[in-house]
Amino acid sequence: MNQRGYLDLESIPASIADFLRRRPYCALYKVPGRVNLIGEHTDYNEGWVLPMASSQHLLFGVESSALPQWAVTSGRFRETIALPIEDSILSLDHWSRYFAAVLHTAAAHQLPVSGFEIVFDGDLPHGAGLSSSSAITCALLYILNDQCKWGQSLLELTRLAVESEYRTGVMGGMMDQFTIFHARENEAILLDCRHLTYQEIALKPSLWCWIVLDSGVAHELRNTAYNERRQTCKRVVNRAKSIGIEIDSLRDLSLTDLKTLKHHLTPEEHKRARYVLMENQRVHSMVLALQEANFIKAGQILSESHLGLKEEYEVSELSLDFIVDQLQGMEGVAGARMIGGGFGGCVLGLVHRDQVNHVVVSLNKKFHGAFGRSVPWHITSPSSGIRLIEK
Repeated sequence: MNQRGYLDLESIPASIADFLRRRPYCALYKVPGRVNLIGEHTDYNEGWVLPMASSQHLLFGVESSALPQWAVTSGRFRETIALPIEDSILSLDHWSRYFAAVLHTAAAHQLPVSGFEIVFDGDLPHGAGLSSSSAITCALLYILNDQCKWGQSLLELTRLAVESEYRTGVMGGMMDQFTIFHARENEAILLDCRHLTYQEIALKPSLWCWIVLDSGVAHELRNTAYNERRQTCKRVVNRAKSIGIEIDSLRDLSLTDLKTLKHHLTPEEHKRARYVLMENQRVHSMVLALQEANFIKAGQILSESHLGLKEEYEVSELSLDFIVDQLQGMEGVAGARMIGGGFGGCVLGLVHRDQVNHVVVSLNKKFHGAFGRSVPWHITSPSSGIRLIEK
């Protein structure tokens, strides 16, 4: 039998389909990644971001177990591990760290956890800047909230997810987690990262589409200068306070303040701060452009963001820059930028639907000539947040 309820088992990863056949009473959860349209590295500076949930997902098959452990099978890593509910080892160099971190967070908040068999897999790529790590973390917390009757709100789960990712060594903001829990189909989220208030921005189907192009350079934020960027921003805030500019984060700093502060900063600190200020402005400009269906303007904002990420925040990388540079001059491309924390991952392009195939073929020819490999790509559209799809 190919069907389980309304789910076509032939259309999902084999590891998940096999688990569903063997465990007919298990629950199935679907969790998206995150595509950030604009607002990179502004979340941990209490600024604004404009993400949407991706159309690529992970699926989690879950069944209760009487054993005091989690037996976790990863289809993508082709490995099964056992994690005891109590005192799980958090190995920072293994994918199990996300599972162990959630167990540690649950224990820290005295939230009950029971044994499970878990299988996960999907088409959301690992290390591509599309927040696969947050997808795993959020999925586990959502599952525990559902299965173990925690009674936590989505916002409370968001905070627990951020705390869990801190345990894995990444001191990020909460954009990814908030998006994964709160996103709705055909909408982006204009999120105020200080007050955690948000506005839903409709993304209606049009002649323009968002394409995601994978550079093939996997990023691992824990092993990059990502955390150092956050520390730099904190130093700028402290320097501002030391000369009487009363701010709580870079969100509060104006360009006039930055000019006053410039002589108290290193050139690097000044560049980092200027990027954050300008990126916050770009978020609001992008919202206006999308509301007016001005896709040429939206593309220009993407390209300006990439230039800032490359030259001021310095989190881009050679292959990312190559993809963006090649796209900029192509007919049918409004603009492009790297997305995610940087140091590898993907490029987001805004491309006219009639030109997508031409653009991708042309890009791949040039990219293969320069790097000896092709660029995986897909069209993405705003998806729903995490949800239970079968039980």
